[in-house]
Amino acid sequence: MAGASSTSASDAYEILRGRLVRGDFRAGGRLTEEQLALELHVSRTPIREALRRLVSDGLLRFVPNVGTFVASWTDDDIRDLFDLRVLLESNIASLAAQRISNAEIDRLLVIQDQIELQGPDISTENLQRINGLNREFHRVISAASGSARMSEMLSNAIEIPIVQQTFARYTREQLSRSFGHHREVIDAFVAGDAEWARDVMSCHVRAARVARLPPRRDPAKGDGSPSSAAG
Repeated sequence: MAGASSTSASDAYEILRGRLVRGDFRAGGRLTEEQLALELHVSRTPIREALRRLVSDGLLRFVPNVGTFVASWTDDDIRDLFDLRVLLESNIASLAAQRISNAEIDRLLVIQDQIELQGPDISTENLQRINGLNREFHRVISAASGSARMSEMLSNAIEIPIVQQTFARYTREQLSRSFGHHREVIDAFVAGDAEWARDVMSCHVRAARVARLPPRRDPAKGDGSPSSAAG
């Protein structure tokens, strides 16, 4: 029975985590054991364990004597996440440049060809298609780095609904720039140049941060005045 309970809790966790990452639940919305147990056709025990794990992951927030809520993210929270990504992904790329195999480089080339299949088309359908391919591109790099600990930390940082929505905010120019970064980091891997790979990945994540967040200042003003969009 313990094994069955454990499996049910694990299944419930994976299902709920997937739904949270996709943004199926409203930010700030309350989740109850009863509601989720009915939806997943399981008892409340595995749901309770799954919710605890998701709180630990940072995807949910538990308020004692009140309940469990879908995490909300401020612009400052998102900036912190991207700052963490800059550190992790640039280091992962640096390690990957020293350890990546020819087969993994070939895999990255195939994925990037698929990413660029429809050019810088920013339709919802194409961006959703690209999003999955982009995650696989970065997953291959993480695996090639050989650092399980940093890869796990990165996975927790990027599997946040608000980060997963970054592509939806790209302009055609920003999407084209992203393509160029991917191509250049592959070139760095081919050359085995760890510093080049680190620098390109740092630029890549920083550019994604600009696409995802409102500017701190309005470039049009040219006087360093804070932008009204920055809140």
